[in-house]
Amino acid sequence: MKSQRVSHNSSLNALKDLVDADDKSVLTVSLSSSTLSDAAGDGAEGDDAISTEPPSCEFCCAFDANSHRVRGKNYNRDKKKVEAGPSLFRYFAADVVEVDEYVRGGFCNLPNERVQLALKREKEMHSKGLPSEMPPYIVAVNIIMPGPPKYHLVFYYAVDDMSIIDGTDGTPSSKLANQFFFGDSDAFREKTFKLIPRIAKGNRLVKKAVGTTPVIIGNKIATTFVRDDRFCEIICDVTSSTVAKKVCSLVNSYAKSLVVEMGYLLEGDDSTVLPERIFGCIRLNHIDITQLRRIEMKEEGNNSTMLR
Repeated sequence: MKSQRVSHNSSLNALKDLVDADDKSVLTVSLSSSTLSDAAGDGAEGDDAISTEPPSCEFCCAFDANSHRVRGKNYNRDKKKVEAGPSLFRYFAADVVEVDEYVRGGFCNLPNERVQLALKREKEMHSKGLPSEMPPYIVAVNIIMPGPPKYHLVFYYAVDDMSIIDGTDGTPSSKLANQFFFGDSDAFREKTFKLIPRIAKGNRLVKKAVGTTPVIIGNKIATTFVRDDRFCEIICDVTSSTVAKKVCSLVNSYAKSLVVEMGYLLEGDDSTVLPERIFGCIRLNHIDITQLRRIEMKEEGNNSTMLR
């Protein structure tokens, strides 16, 4: 194990040296709050408590999903991709959180984090005959990032209209989403969940390391799913893959100089579930991983509590 660690660090340092040699003045862009708001496009955050308790990460915002191209209706025949159109779901918050131990059971299940707090408020509001800010359904993408420091990237999307994921709106994407979110097969979910990565601003060798090729995440890293009547959390464990760890460690090293963009979608493999639709996007603007919200897990019996 020791020799593997040394080999990993050596290869990472060599890759960093190449990047430094290629361009010591990486382009950086300072984005004001108003710029971030404008960039959010069709997936702008909401102002309700679920978006602010705890505060959403200031380094994250949504962007226009239409900047991506996805498989068109006849992709199996003509291999043509089309503009993605707007995101299906509404982005409302992000948690970029340093942890002492990785949260592999899902952030949506933690009693002192935003989803469980929102469900608790919903119950209280409904008992008084009042409406709640809790959407009908939440999809969260939780990326476990290699340390140091150990941290999670968790992005939350609201499904405000259940017909777009339960197969009842008549669209191919709803049919596919129904099988993905409510079907019994994790194997199907693993082979269907797709990521489109992009370094929007940054050194060209970092861009090359990350690439822009759509990837089925479950083919590259361990992917698990935490599902409930009100949410689905997709947990992508970068630490499970040596190659993915090297790429993400490189990105960590240059995080403050980068603008990273990711689009999430479900892969359609025949005309009945095409064209593809992006369900959510996220942009990470010059993240400073030394300035993250920190939480600690404390085991008390079978319950985990969060200490801020």
